[in-house]
Amino acid sequence: AQLRAAHACRSVRSRHGAPACRACSCTRPSTQEAGRGEATMEAVAAMRADTSAARAVSVLWALWQWSKVQLRAYRDVAPLAGLAFAWWRRYAAERQLREGHFMEQCTFLMVNVEGFLLPRGLRKDVATRVSVPTLFSRTLRELTFHNAQMAKIINEAAARTTKRWPFLSLRSEGWLVMANINAHILEVCSSWGHAAALCGQEVEIVEVIYALVNDRTTTSRRQLRVYLVPASQLRALPPEDELDLRRGSRRSAYTILQKMAALYTPPPTDEHTLADNGVSSGLSSGMGRTWLVVPKAADAAACSASAPSPVGAGLAIQSAL
Repeated sequence: AQLRAAHACRSVRSRHGAPACRACSCTRPSTQEAGRGEATMEAVAAMRADTSAARAVSVLWALWQWSKVQLRAYRDVAPLAGLAFAWWRRYAAERQLREGHFMEQCTFLMVNVEGFLLPRGLRKDVATRVSVPTLFSRTLRELTFHNAQMAKIINEAAARTTKRWPFLSLRSEGWLVMANINAHILEVCSSWGHAAALCGQEVEIVEVIYALVNDRTTTSRRQLRVYLVPASQLRALPPEDELDLRRGSRRSAYTILQKMAALYTPPPTDEHTLADNGVSSGLSSGMGRTWLVVPKAADAAACSASAPSPVGAGLAIQSAL
């Protein structure tokens, strides 16, 4: 009681700026009284800690009771939710099939502009050339090397395309997507050329420009496409009246090539080398460049003539055995 009275007196006097009280000695507590005060404060602190622990335990218990109720409700709803999700996936797949949307697939097409030319004079062989051959196809997961974030970026960019602008605007991540596409192209189209160069044969290096588009003009099917065209043909694109564009695939490819030619600026050859030009340097978003390594025609013919046929090799092995 004396400690509480002294504490109250000291608080009032310190609040009003009064001098220390000598009667109750509130500013000079004895050693015994100070010890009792410290013990009282420790008891109060311990009581507060016990109260906080009890409150935390009660909150955790209430949270556990609420979680059990939610788990029971989820256990009852989970089968219905699974059935609804499976039905929705099936409906979405059927709708994409009806509308011809295959956004999880990317097709690589090599455009040969010479195959578009109308046969005139002695050039009768152009009518028999395949103008837009399919090189290969990749799923979107394979195209991005199973990178979910990159696949999401491509899907979002494909959704922003229009009929007037089919190129994918990949923004800051464009160079990485173009590098992945370049890796797939070189794996399929240049591996045998590098092997021929490694064996000492003469090879040719052809600069190729490619573009990742979401072509919305096709009526049969709509999917991601990578159009490849030699840079030499892109620089000298013939006018439309000299081409045979009766097929829809040719017309769609020529429309893409016209947009690519408008965006493409050839690098100066007198000051730059192949090593100075990157995959996407100097190109618009959604476009890239690569260099295909192919054996020369004479070396390829010599290799095919000198190589034994599979049937003859098989007979020779059987006779040796």
